[in-house]
Amino acid sequence: MWVIGDDPDEAPEDRLARSYLEELKSAEEAKMNAGRLRGKSDPTHVRTAAAWKKVKADITARFPDSTPEELSKFKLHGQELPRLEDSVMWMYELTARFGGTIDATVASGMYGLLSNLTHPTLYTVREMRVWGKDETGHNVANVSVAIDSVEKDVRAALAAFYNALSYVTSYYGWPETALRTLESKIEAVIPDFFRVALVEDE
Repeated sequence: MWVIGDDPDEAPEDRLARSYLEELKSAEEAKMNAGRLRGKSDPTHVRTAAAWKKVKADITARFPDSTPEELSKFKLHGQELPRLEDSVMWMYELTARFGGTIDATVASGMYGLLSNLTHPTLYTVREMRVWGKDETGHNVANVSVAIDSVEKDVRAALAAFYNALSYVTSYYGWPETALRTLESKIEAVIPDFFRVALVEDE
């Protein structure tokens, strides 16, 4: 959504610059991780390093006034790659302008919670434990995760993905077949997913 942007009158070069920044970040991550996991002489690292260099060359060819210093900070043609949390906050700010009920502050909280659940921090792990006693009387921490809690986390992540997919599909004027298929699958697993969203919007 950030690549597409929210200004229908902006120059196409701005969207192109944002696209290149995403490609550059992706290529750099692939190269870096391949080198760390397999070593710099491994074919995977050689391939990903070549791909990274090609992206940089493509950028320089299209934007000759770009500089290595600028690209090292993921800046290009007046555009700057946002942090992941900032991307999420921007997305929800945009959807809020069109009737969404989640603002940037709540979006930041959602991003933080999902990140903490994905990369466990102490409070999220503690909230999944209930202390009790075993048969010998020793204290034990039992895992206690209610389906409601899991469903709440899934709803938050799925809503963000669905919003982005819907936005991109609409932007490009693509057939909505894949979107409708996803909606059917969501409804089959979480029957009130869309009804809850509609009630909240009202």
